[in-house]
Amino acid sequence: MSNAKKFEAIFDGHAGAYGTFTIEGKKENGKSIGRANVVRSTRTTDLFEGHLSGDGVGMGIIPINEDNNCKWGCIDVDEYPLDHKRLLDKIRAATIPLVVCRSKSGGAHLFLFSTEWTTAEKMRDTLQHLASSLGYGGCEIFPKQIRLVKERGDVGNFLNMPYYDAEDGLRYAFNNDGTAATLDEFFELYETYKQTPEQIVALAQEDLGSNPVVDGPPCLQSLCASKISEGGRNNGLFSIGVYLRKAHTDTWQDEILNYNMAYIDPPLPLSEVNAVVKQLEKNDYAYRCNDSPIQPYCNKELCRTRKYGIGAIVSDTAIANLRKYDSKPPIWFLDVNGQPLELETDALQNQALFQKACIDQLNFMPQSMKKIDWEARINHLMNEMTETGQIIPVSEDSSIEGHFQELVREFCVGNQAADTKNDILLKKPWLDAENNRAYFKLAHLEAFLRKNHFTEYKRNKLSRRLQDMGADDTAIKIHNKSVRVWRLPIDGINDQQIVSPSFGGGEAPF
Repeated sequence: MSNAKKFEAIFDGHAGAYGTFTIEGKKENGKSIGRANVVRSTRTTDLFEGHLSGDGVGMGIIPINEDNNCKWGCIDVDEYPLDHKRLLDKIRAATIPLVVCRSKSGGAHLFLFSTEWTTAEKMRDTLQHLASSLGYGGCEIFPKQIRLVKERGDVGNFLNMPYYDAEDGLRYAFNNDGTAATLDEFFELYETYKQTPEQIVALAQEDLGSNPVVDGPPCLQSLCASKISEGGRNNGLFSIGVYLRKAHTDTWQDEILNYNMAYIDPPLPLSEVNAVVKQLEKNDYAYRCNDSPIQPYCNKELCRTRKYGIGAIVSDTAIANLRKYDSKPPIWFLDVNGQPLELETDALQNQALFQKACIDQLNFMPQSMKKIDWEARINHLMNEMTETGQIIPVSEDSSIEGHFQELVREFCVGNQAADTKNDILLKKPWLDAENNRAYFKLAHLEAFLRKNHFTEYKRNKLSRRLQDMGADDTAIKIHNKSVRVWRLPIDGINDQQIVSPSFGGGEAPF
């Protein structure tokens, strides 16, 4: 079997779509920025060969397939700079079966491979548990969805694959000694650490070391994982205290003593700990995001998604992965605790409508937050959606305008068409075959649209849309009287010639 086929089998996923990413620059923290694109087409082995050789596009694979199953998942550690060897040693010391790869930006992709298809929900549950145990709770997890809205063209989010330009590229896996693994050595790592679906489920139940800042700011999770040293101890313990006041309302004064001993190096004297406690007992307390040692680790957008973060948007609720079904008007999909929620635009602007949608579709009502925080979160999700190419194209007839044009066609060329122009007064459209025009009164079209439950356009907008289709307002003679009608070109309305039924010379069929 060729290397491309081996690689394709390991990173199997959605068969009907894949991603590409064109790097256009870097942010200040080193993360690559560029243009992402979801290609709704079948993946081929040739694409993988181009990826591995560096002669083709860099491939992004969507781990969740059409049946909501996956064969791999990933923890995306978006931290720069990152000590990959230190992270790898931590993973191996905890005997966690992850394969560590360098991402395109220099972060890390921690892959968990399955020997067989397993549910996306189980894969996500296990990876979230592993991420929290490693101090990376809240990192992006792939698959991002546990269920796709296939009827709307939802294909999920892709992850850029390792080993682009395998011989000379920088997206390689790490051997256990920290050296860069060749492609053949990556295949060996896969064989060593792949897990059965049963083992993956069991991993989610293992105690791999408790996370001291559960559902708290990612900065504190990272700092506690390595301990807070001289120069940042007081501010660090203060922010830990803010977290403890939120998470352990009744016992936080006792807990702060334990955290001082466990995560401050060296621990602060008791007098300084008591001074921090007195500060925290005041009504005005908040995380010191802009001060050392937190500022270099601060990720406000991620923090807002945490239950005990800075003004979490929705308590006990993780919202992520906004997608746009590009109809007119658009339909939006937002993953709420991993479940896809269908929304109209108003529900993104109004938390009350968002909560109503959660009640209707997910059977629970999340708590709301300040309007300004909600707007900041939605703006972040929309920027992320655009960057990752999560705008789903739709056919024209899926839009309101497309539906309108379809109904106009039916009105003009259907069975209700008039035999002569005089019948226009009988609420029927008349087709003038000689001049390729359809004639009708606007009120009669409006009645037809209402009968078919189309009420989106008021008369002024209805007129505008008819003009867009090439129609104009004119007058014709009916029974020697001038009658105002609309005249619409037949071209583009009727692709089939209308033929009056003929029963020949035989008996009438009734």
